Amino acid sequence: MFKFLFGLVWTAFVTPIFIMCLVVPGEQRGGVDLNPFLFIFFILFEAIGLYMLISGLRKIIKDRKTKNHGIKCYGIVSDIQTTGSYVNGNPEYKAILDFVNPETNQLETIEEIIGFDYNKYPIDSYVLCKYYQGDINLENLVSENEIPGDIKKYLIPSQQVSNYSNLEFSADREYVTIDGVQYKKIH
Repeated sequence: MFKFLFGLVWTAFVTPIFIMCLVVPGEQRGGVDLNPFLFIFFILFEAIGLYMLISGLRKIIKDRKTKNHGIKCYGIVSDIQTTGSYVNGNPEYKAILDFVNPETNQLETIEEIIGFDYNKYPIDSYVLCKYYQGDINLENLVSENEIPGDIKKYLIPSQQVSNYSNLEFSADREYVTIDGVQYKKIH
């Protein structure tokens, strides 16, 4: 959705200026003719806006198809990473998800954008998903007891912190205390 909105705003800003420079004669713009370099500059900016707009629209359409025609499946969040996009200084996040593909019954890994809330899908949490033609939508968190046994054997939580005897997370999951030493998470 971010790409679509960004492309929409970008294109809405650049297009009127571009059209004005093409349509309005040079005398009415102050006697300045359109420089070929300026023309290429506007074409480049228009192309960037249209690319963002179209790729965002494709993602929205793909997500809607997955929502309407997808097959329910289960997964586990193995990692949360930033996408590189920021809105008002807030990073956008994507979940790295291990899931059992309902078409092949094989464990696969896929990425899905989850928005701007890092704690929406905590690492090692189980999720109910919908899968359709290579796309996945995360529906909601589920408990370990809700997952069928034949699928749960594939969805193993990461073991990266299980060796510590005294492990404690803060409520906002920004700090972890391991054997009495507090560590802050770096995004």
